[in-house]
Amino acid sequence: MRRKLFAVTLSLALCMGLLSGCMSDSSSSSSSSMHSSSTLMDDVESGMSRVESDVKSGMSDMMDGSSSTSHSSSDGSASGTAAAAAVPGEDWAARLVNAANPLPEDFSVKTVMIEGYENRPFDARAADALEAMLADAEAAGCKLYLVSAYRSVDRQRSLFARKTQSFVDEGFPRDEAEKQAAQWVARPGTSEHNLGLAADIVSANWYAGHDDLTADFDQTPEFEWLQAHCAEYGFILRYPQGKETVTGITYEPWHYRYVGKDAAAQIMGQGITLEEYNQKTR
Repeated sequence: MRRKLFAVTLSLALCMGLLSGCMSDSSSSSSSSMHSSSTLMDDVESGMSRVESDVKSGMSDMMDGSSSTSHSSSDGSASGTAAAAAVPGEDWAARLVNAANPLPEDFSVKTVMIEGYENRPFDARAADALEAMLADAEAAGCKLYLVSAYRSVDRQRSLFARKTQSFVDEGFPRDEAEKQAAQWVARPGTSEHNLGLAADIVSANWYAGHDDLTADFDQTPEFEWLQAHCAEYGFILRYPQGKETVTGITYEPWHYRYVGKDAAAQIMGQGITLEEYNQKTR
């Protein structure tokens, strides 16, 4: 028993030493580190040129809760009973969703709320993994903030229509307005947030000094922790730098995708993308 206690103590000491760069953030309380929803910008999910954004009408998607509502049910379907619709024979966790691989019209997914947030639904099959990653990061002194998780296709459709209309109002023809809108908001059914397995994550104090999700998140200790440990929980950095021509999406150091531990280990270990992984495993 003493040997086990000594080993645990030694392991914790080593981990704290390696992650000491994160400790400067650990003194912030949960309430002070989370930026008020009223200060989040319309395009808090925009960041770079081809990323997914939110707007004022969707601010309810981004409100964080003061009380824990872990695993309260929230279904992404009208019936409230359907599980995720999957392609026959496909690994649901590694499902590829992008402009060339949109979700079917009848797609639905059962979600639950992530602990500590009132409105951050996530695929029920992967919620425990996300909660564990957030909790372990905080325990290591790298407190994280979950900006956005699941977003319904209907919600995505509304966001896209709103953005398109903004370009129409500027004088663009409808077709061109849609092309312009697609540079900022993913077309309905092509966003990983519609799948329920994507999470936008930054430092807990990020919005104390930022209005947007920006690439300089990769300069933080929290990003370094995620890079080193996300695969242990089944997550990958979905849109890495230098892979824009493969993913079709600009570098997003805040966007993490659950794919399962085996796939995550291969993708992060080999420095590839989900597109390349799916190509190899076909």
